[in-house]
Amino acid sequence: MTIKLWTSPLSYNSLRPELVLAEKGIDDFEIVPTNIMTGEHKTPEFWEKSIFGRVPLIEDGDVVLFESRAIARYLAQKYLNTGPRLLPAANDAKTNGTFWMWMILEIEEFNVHAVPIIAETIVAPAVGRSVDQAVLDRHRPRLTNCLEALDKALLKMDYLGGDEYSLIDINYMPTMYVLTKCMNLFEGRSNLSKWWNSVSGRDAWKKVIKPLDDAYASAAPDW
Repeated sequence: MTIKLWTSPLSYNSLRPELVLAEKGIDDFEIVPTNIMTGEHKTPEFWEKSIFGRVPLIEDGDVVLFESRAIARYLAQKYLNTGPRLLPAANDAKTNGTFWMWMILEIEEFNVHAVPIIAETIVAPAVGRSVDQAVLDRHRPRLTNCLEALDKALLKMDYLGGDEYSLIDINYMPTMYVLTKCMNLFEGRSNLSKWWNSVSGRDAWKKVIKPLDDAYASAAPDW
């Protein structure tokens, strides 16, 4: 049965599962375009599958998942032995501990501050809402601290979490990319810059990013 992936080019979170599929070279799946501007993800039918009405959403036989990181993890496990592994060996406690530490840090230290900045810098002007400067003033210093920590950590490793490209990098990449449209992330952070040049130079990333770029260029001023 063909996998169905509900996604939108305006949902940068959708890039996570799309990037896993691209890295694995998996083409046998169906994209179900979801217009989030007209609320197609808020219909009763969609809420039956995604209880918070969010994209991306995946349906693979009797498996129905929402939340981009969960979907990406599922796909990485499903196609574990196809393409780059992306996940650590299950019986390696040390590597797994480090891996999941970095996975959690992406949510708790990076994404939690990055998303409000994106919302005020890109989304607010696009929908005609006033920018809340207090939100920016609250989250920018905390995001800066996180970026400094990432830059320092990357002095000792090639990728986030270790020496191999993995699902950790994939989880950081979509939000990191959109943030580059909001602020200068790499000035004075040579290790972070080197990492970004490496991961964003991958063929899979180049494949999945164009639809998002095209959609945001039409929807957001100064993209």
